[in-house]
Amino acid sequence: MTAASAPVPPGQGQAFTTGAGLRSGLSRREVFGSSFARPHHGIRATAEPATPEELARAYLPRMREWQAFGDVTAGLFWGFPLPGRLRNAMTVHVVVPTGRNAPKGNRLASRRISPEKWERVVHQGAPLSAPALTWALLSRVLSVQELVVVGDAAISTSRNYPSLRRPSEPSITGDEHSGAPPLAALDKLVDINQVWGRTVGASRLRLALGRIRAGVESPMETLTRLALVDAGLPEPEVAYEVFQRGRFLGRVDLAYPEFKVAIEYDGEHHWTKEQAMKDLARINRIQHAGWLVIRVTRKQLTPNPAEFFAQVRAAMRRAR
Repeated sequence: MTAASAPVPPGQGQAFTTGAGLRSGLSRREVFGSSFARPHHGIRATAEPATPEELARAYLPRMREWQAFGDVTAGLFWGFPLPGRLRNAMTVHVVVPTGRNAPKGNRLASRRISPEKWERVVHQGAPLSAPALTWALLSRVLSVQELVVVGDAAISTSRNYPSLRRPSEPSITGDEHSGAPPLAALDKLVDINQVWGRTVGASRLRLALGRIRAGVESPMETLTRLALVDAGLPEPEVAYEVFQRGRFLGRVDLAYPEFKVAIEYDGEHHWTKEQAMKDLARINRIQHAGWLVIRVTRKQLTPNPAEFFAQVRAAMRRAR
């Protein structure tokens, strides 16, 4: 019997334990033969997982109530902007509270954390470490800059932030810029930072926490802001709303209000015809009010952003 024609135990979906397979009526030859893929020890699946999320879901039949996906695996389920080197790693990260057995396996990476840090949430049909805890767990493998990017994403209330997977998002009523619930409030990041103690990554968490800002709409907005500050420029305000005589003209990604200089990061979603027309009208209104708007793309930021920094400095000098 082939994997395609073999019956799958009721309620088990694409993956099931060997015990469940036997109880469902499959023969030992079918369960322990070559009819099914073996993504994890004691697990059979109708197909070999092709992505990290599929590999994690294949482990669900073995999950216990004291286990949760954590670290990189949880970050992927939450839709955090992880660096490319981590997004395709075929390893399932599991976290358990101290005192519980941590699972072992060739494709598993498990760790224990103290009970005061433990917080488990069911999201996307999977038990995950809570968003703030996930941010802290990632400090083992992320740099300070990368932790700021993930932290900005975690507290973002933007409906436009790419990749984020919120548990719920109310429908837009009138104002397209109205906020959505953040995955984690800033005080949650503060709380987990305070209890992290000497756990690996604690110093990086502390440094990152001080640079996290609300209102960010994309990872590249965060990286643009950090690049400006690291180049010695003042820190710009995030998601600044421009008014003229009480009339709202528009919101810009980054701004130096005292100089009337705005910086707009243009990602791919800005290149659609509809979005480009909206951006043109908004930027024209803002520039008509005396602002100078500098638009920047990824290509201008990497590998050498010197020309972009020079443009910002020149705009400030003109304003003075």
